[in-house]
Amino acid sequence: MFKKQLVGIAVAIPAFLVVLTVYRLAPQIFARVTLPPDDVADRLAYAVRWLFWPGLTLLIGVIAAGRRGFIADAIDGTRTPASYSLEINLRYNLNTLEQTALAAIAWSGLAIALPHDRLVLIPAAAFLFVAGRATFWIGYLLYPMARAFGMVLTVLPTLAAFGWLAWRMAASQ
Repeated sequence: MFKKQLVGIAVAIPAFLVVLTVYRLAPQIFARVTLPPDDVADRLAYAVRWLFWPGLTLLIGVIAAGRRGFIADAIDGTRTPASYSLEINLRYNLNTLEQTALAAIAWSGLAIALPHDRLVLIPAAAFLFVAGRATFWIGYLLYPMARAFGMVLTVLPTLAAFGWLAWRMAASQ
């Protein structure tokens, strides 16, 4: 059991460093991204446009699971299919749905609260989300503890957003 935790930590540390690097370099990496006009409606529309990418990762997972549903060992529709890869696809889909809902809340809050020039962090979060979901899914299929890299890429920006937003709310009270 302890070995699995060590593997998870060893895989998560590089992901943490990737997130920090992308956020630090976001203004340069996403320099071509056009920021919205500086009003609430346009800022929210900007965040919603970037939510296309988390939605796409979920759609891909749903399509993959749907395709697998026609295979003989998975066609009965039980919650625990005989197919290992279908079970991983279903777990990926559920986790991606959870992560997408949390990202939508976090990015909406960021769209309203971030200084205008820092709105570039939203496309950075979208990039990390897509990279995170891909590496989560691949890692899960290869070796379940390897999903930690993708999970950190996906969830750390959302956690940071919630933390920053909570701090801002507490400071304004």
